[in-house]
Parts: sequence; C-alpha cells; structure tokens
Amino acid sequence: MTGRDLLILVVAAGVLFAVVQCARDPRRTALPFATTDLSSVEAELAKLPDEERALVEAYVKRSNGDVLPAQFADPDQPFTARSFSEAIALERDWKIKAAAMEKGADELRARRDARVAPLKAIVRASVVKAEILTRNEIQARSDPDFYQRPYQVDKSEAFVARIRIENLGNERILSMSGSLKARDTESYLPMDLCWIDLGTGRELEPRQTLELDCGHPHRGADAQQIAFVRNPGTRFTVEWEPHRIKLADGRELDAGL
Repeated sequence: MTGRDLLILVVAAGVLFAVVQCARDPRRTALPFATTDLSSVEAELAKLPDEERALVEAYVKRSNGDVLPAQFADPDQPFTARSFSEAIALERDWKIKAAAMEKGADELRARRDARVAPLKAIVRASVVKAEILTRNEIQARSDPDFYQRPYQVDKSEAFVARIRIENLGNERILSMSGSLKARDTESYLPMDLCWIDLGTGRELEPRQTLELDCGHPHRGADAQQIAFVRNPGTRFTVEWEPHRIKLADGRELDAGL
C-alpha cells in the first residue's frame, strides 16, 4: 500500500466516522408533529445535555406542537422548528427576547406604580369574595322579592366579585375611579375583575368602607374566571390601580393612566 493509498484510507475513515457521529447526534431528531407529547422521542431527549433538553421541552410547550412555514410564521415567535437543533436555537432566541420584554415591562410597571402611589394612600379596593352564580341568583341579590314574583328560570352562570372600597384618608371622597385586575401566572394578559367608578351619591366619608358586587350577569363565566374562584391565591395576584380621586377639600388626584 502506497502512502497515497494510506492517506485516502485515513481520510475515508475520518469521513465515515463523522457521518456516523452526525447520524447519531440526538439534535437531529425530528420533533413529533402537531402534539406536545414527547414520549415518542424520550430516548433521544435523554441524550441531550440538561439545558438543551429543557429548551426543547419549553419550545414544544410554547408552540403547542405547531409547525409553520417560514413565510407564515410570526417573526417575533417563529414556530418553524422541525428538529431538536432548530427548537433549541429558536428557544434560546426567544429567551433573550422574553427577558428584554420583561425588563421593559418591569420598568413600565415601576413608573405606573410611582404614579398611583399617592392615590393608593387614600383609597384601597380589594376582592372580598368571588363566585360563580346563576343569573337568577344575581337578580335575587339586587331584588329581595325576586323569587316572590313570577320569573323566567335562568341557570346560566356568570362571574361576580364582591368588592370592598376603603377611604384610608381624613377627607371625604367625592368621586373616584380605577381598575381592579388579577395577574395570572398562566396568561400574559391580566384578568379584568372590576372597573370602579363612584360618582354623585356614592361619596365615602373618612375611614368609611363600601362593598358592592361587580360583574357582567349577561356574560357566561369563562375558564379563567372559574379558576379565579377556585384558587385565587395560588395562580392569581389581585392588583388595585386607582386612576382619579376628587376630595372634598378641592384636591383632584390623577394618575394619568
């Protein structure tokens, strides 16, 4: 065997080794189509480093198993991965984007908190109790004689929140408005609990407390509202955001929201 033949043999062996190693690379594994169930590729997943495995699992959960052609994909969240390696790369990019968005959201939240802080020192709103009631039950709450008269049976369910409003200051509140929302760990957008707008005839004396029911009796209860009723303290965080307050001493506070 000549030196040239030996060199060709060594190169060929190297190429063959590289091909075999590439074929064995778990990153080349195809993602299951249209499902978040990764049990069919569990063996290949187990061969990945922990960080890469977590990225694949996070990507599949976020994409819900969807695969879109590049021309139809959202440029901010392109669900185009067809293999582990593509999913790893896309999820790494998303984590960078998500961190930047979270930082921006934190800065915006800090500015809003600073604007509403003087109003929060005067008035507080909170949820006393949240319920899923039938429309007949809601009607009976506002009309004690409801069941004493002929009525149409309506067992459709709706979400109702009992809201408590407290004047924390030493001045009478002539009017006020603000929103009560619930941050949801399973949703990017907050859940609207109540828009509070107290005007003429609903003044609050210093240290006075007012309770009222808030909800949309003609709208059915959705899954998020039902979840809030069942476990508000584990999945949801209630946030009070006052917008405007008018006081008897002539002051008017506006958060500019």
